[in-house]
Amino acid sequence: MFAATAATIVSGAVAERCEFVGYLVYSALISGFLYPIVTHWAWAPNGWLALGASITFSDDGVPIQLKYHDFAGSGVVHLLGGTAALVAAIILRPRLGRFDPTTGLPREIRGHSVPLVSLGGFILFFGFLAFNGGSQAAIASEGDGQAVALSMVNTCLSGSSAAFLTMAIQKLRFGTWSLLSTINGGLAGMVAICAGCNAVQPWSALVIGLVASLAYLTVSWLVLKLGCDDPLEAVGVHAGGGFVGVILVAFFRNGDGILVSPGRRSGMNLLWQLVGAAAILLWSAVLSVLIFGSLRLLRLFRVSEEHESKGLDIPKHGEPAYPLAAYGHGWE
Repeated sequence: MFAATAATIVSGAVAERCEFVGYLVYSALISGFLYPIVTHWAWAPNGWLALGASITFSDDGVPIQLKYHDFAGSGVVHLLGGTAALVAAIILRPRLGRFDPTTGLPREIRGHSVPLVSLGGFILFFGFLAFNGGSQAAIASEGDGQAVALSMVNTCLSGSSAAFLTMAIQKLRFGTWSLLSTINGGLAGMVAICAGCNAVQPWSALVIGLVASLAYLTVSWLVLKLGCDDPLEAVGVHAGGGFVGVILVAFFRNGDGILVSPGRRSGMNLLWQLVGAAAILLWSAVLSVLIFGSLRLLRLFRVSEEHESKGLDIPKHGEPAYPLAAYGHGWE
């Protein structure tokens, strides 16, 4: 499921103009090769991030064992998928008409159904409880239930605080209450808490959600400012939320977080979390350039302008997503 998630994150950034064959190819490569390497680094007993590094200071001679903490995949799943989504969107190029050819300013392309987006958001909110709570991978031993319960509570709190802050910021910026931005903000909060949901206090989860909201809005704004078309804001939600989630573990983790127990250990833990995030980002970016660059060279990545203008449902699949007959049925 995690492998599939890493691949499907990309679909939001290439929506409405990606070839179905290209979708199948990159999904297989991401879930079958790009993601498994990173999950081995972080979660396999002999992975280099999981093993960590032992650092000894000369004045006390006491070694500090550093280990990468990413309980449910803020970095392993979401930062990886968000980075791949950014590379894919850049290589695929924007949708037709997304940016004004003269000024370069973005033009709005509205989605089809806000209620369906809301339904999908609620499904994801519910799924994150299994995503994060299920990462304990056990429920029968002592402490399992506590870890699962804490993970689920923190997931709800982080997602909620991120959603509320995003809604408030968008109201201040544009004067309206944006449901779509609120949903994405909540998802960014849940993405960010993945890394430390089993190891931070509930008040920390609230703070992590607030930071995730700011990261989502900032990254989404930068992506658009750079002329990159990301229809579902997958980069802001997953890369932005995933990166801050990995980093904030070092600040809030019970026992040795910088804001909980400041000292050398907490500072070095931050360094190791940064090492992990940088390694995941670099690996994902390089492999994604090879994957999506190859698809573009082979002309398997972007649909024709004619098909994009018509919509991909009928010319590519022979099945209209919104048949006119359905709208007129029973009216006459």
